[in-house]
Amino acid sequence: MPKAPLTLPDLAGQNVLIVGVGREGQAVASRLVGLDPAPTVFALDGREGQATEDFRQAFPDIPVYVTQDSADLPEAIRAASIAVVSPGIPITSELHQALTGLSLRLTSSSALFVAEHRDRMVGITGSKGKSTTTTLVHALLAGSGVDAGLGGNMGIPLVGLDASDFYAVELSSFQCHYLEASPRLVGLTSLFPEHLDWHGDLETYYRVKLSILSHGPATVVANADDDTLRRELETRFPDVPITWVGNDQLWHLERDGENSWLCRGEQKLFHTERSGIVGTHNHQNMLMAVALADATGLLDHRVIAQVLENFHGLSHRLERIEDPSPLVFINDSLATNPQAGAAALRSLQSPGMVWIVGGQDRGVDYQPLVDQVVASTPRHILGLPASGHTLLGLFRDALEKAGLAERVLLEDVPDMKAAVTRARELAGPGDYVLLSPAAPSFGQYRDYQHRAEDFRHWIENTREETL
Repeated sequence: MPKAPLTLPDLAGQNVLIVGVGREGQAVASRLVGLDPAPTVFALDGREGQATEDFRQAFPDIPVYVTQDSADLPEAIRAASIAVVSPGIPITSELHQALTGLSLRLTSSSALFVAEHRDRMVGITGSKGKSTTTTLVHALLAGSGVDAGLGGNMGIPLVGLDASDFYAVELSSFQCHYLEASPRLVGLTSLFPEHLDWHGDLETYYRVKLSILSHGPATVVANADDDTLRRELETRFPDVPITWVGNDQLWHLERDGENSWLCRGEQKLFHTERSGIVGTHNHQNMLMAVALADATGLLDHRVIAQVLENFHGLSHRLERIEDPSPLVFINDSLATNPQAGAAALRSLQSPGMVWIVGGQDRGVDYQPLVDQVVASTPRHILGLPASGHTLLGLFRDALEKAGLAERVLLEDVPDMKAAVTRARELAGPGDYVLLSPAAPSFGQYRDYQHRAEDFRHWIENTREETL
């Protein structure tokens, strides 16, 4: 007989191991210390650093063990009955493998939260579009007068959320891995290869990503225009009823020049020209969000236009940076994979566009990005280390094969200062200067936010050269 899904209150009086002492681990610890009867809590991390220091300072009564050696696990940890594992611990790591060899029940803070609140929740996942969609669902519900919480993969640990009547949550594949319950309402935005370094292989990634459907959601809303998502859902979950959103569906976009109408059947709900965000993929995110908010039964349709007009996107996602020059700088630093970079190129066009691309080279399949470069032919492409150089070579070969090589200038640049300086030289009035790296920031920056800060810094500090 399957075990009942664990909730956080179920951990009262248990021997609990927190694995990973960063933001998620600290949020879990904050909740555990308030349970009655108090659990016996230990913490484990793979390395010493700021996170372990902060954890010890915040929770001096919780022992913290640091090791990456599976043979060096203390007896106290071996005595634990439940381990709450941070999404920062890959299932391919030696530490995770060591945990699976113990008599432990593995879970995560997200799994605990979903199991406790599944009936008052919409859970949204996908390889791209999930953050914008989740934020818009929350805005639509809040605009309808619903006491709604917002959190998950967007930086707010679920167990740290204040009590609310309803929750809009974003779930990464890492968070889906440990789920023992499905949200009552599930939204699926897209599916393509991602995070294979964490999951190990494509099959595991797809299986884990879609495991959000494994525990009986009441309603599933999915993007009909994503062929991979449709194929995998029809193969893996043929008996799950799905509300499809997209072309030839009840919920769809009706093209109107450069923009679209968001439609439910023949009813036109909103014209994207009035929206505060740009890009066709963002219009799809809006449509998905309205369909999901409607599926909750809590949406007041009278607020749709006002909410969508006043939503100006997420930081670091096609975010316009003001500049006194006639150039239009766009920060898309959160584009950390080829598909996200391709989406940005599809969405933005200008005669002298300058695209800054490149970051950590994870050896992923760049073909979707190469195909989009051939389709869009941005006038200038500047390649940042380390993947930028590789990408420029792929772009050059594809453009030459298509007879388009003379249309696109390809240049390596050593750093962000050089990229912004060169962009100011190349772009003309009204042209986009787009930072959409299509790669993670590791090795050069702390994270995508730090990369965006550097972009903004050099925009501000190269102005005098062009004014």
